[in-house]
Amino acid sequence: MTIAALVAAKPLRMGASGDAVKQVQLALKSVGYALTGTGWFGPATDTAVETFQKRAGLYVDGEVGPLTGAALDLAVAGKVPVPAPAKEIGRPLWLEAGIKLIGTKEGVGSKDNPVIIDWAKDEGGDIAAEYTHDSIPWCALFANHILTKVGLKGTKTLWALDFAGNWPAVKLAGPAVGAFAPMKRTGGGHIMVVVGKDQHRNVMGLGGNQSDAVNIGPFATSRLNQGFWWPKDVPPPPASQIGFNHLPVVRSDGRVSTNEA
Repeated sequence: MTIAALVAAKPLRMGASGDAVKQVQLALKSVGYALTGTGWFGPATDTAVETFQKRAGLYVDGEVGPLTGAALDLAVAGKVPVPAPAKEIGRPLWLEAGIKLIGTKEGVGSKDNPVIIDWAKDEGGDIAAEYTHDSIPWCALFANHILTKVGLKGTKTLWALDFAGNWPAVKLAGPAVGAFAPMKRTGGGHIMVVVGKDQHRNVMGLGGNQSDAVNIGPFATSRLNQGFWWPKDVPPPPASQIGFNHLPVVRSDGRVSTNEA
């Protein structure tokens, strides 16, 4: 059955679930979008649909109705070329997506924040299976989520140190705005995204599960010995933007993070 036929009676939008959603996700995946067939219409699917609509010249509303379904059917059939979104990303859109989530916190006490739980559902696979409560370390979930939001592939695991090369990435010669910086901590690892340097010569990083929330904080350069990584499907920054001395200054109180468990 075509996508257009699947959505003829009931268009699909954020929050929908079922086999029709799964078929839409698999169709988008076949034309280059980094989705899996989870069957749940979450933020990543919404972003992919809106991007597809924009490329196809359709009204952008994130809803898969007959017109969007028909356009997707044509794209899958190869009659309308639709390039993968990752091919056109030339700036750290994942960083912008992450900054919008600053302030997201774990639930109080034994309660879970449903927003964070939904990120895991959206990722599917091992992450969805293993991440059932927001008391579980979620820095890698956050990093995967912001990559998925912009159509890129992450590690698909909850292990922060997998960002040290165990995903579709290239290693940079030094820190750069938007680079992923994994590091070790007692009992595990942590992953953050570089946003700059502070006046105390620390690297400023955006991450999840930093004091149980999404925020930007300072990290001692001595901890950042696992490399700086960039999604391989995105052109890396020029040499003039790589290296500690080229980072923009983001002021902080200088109190570096020491354990993100």
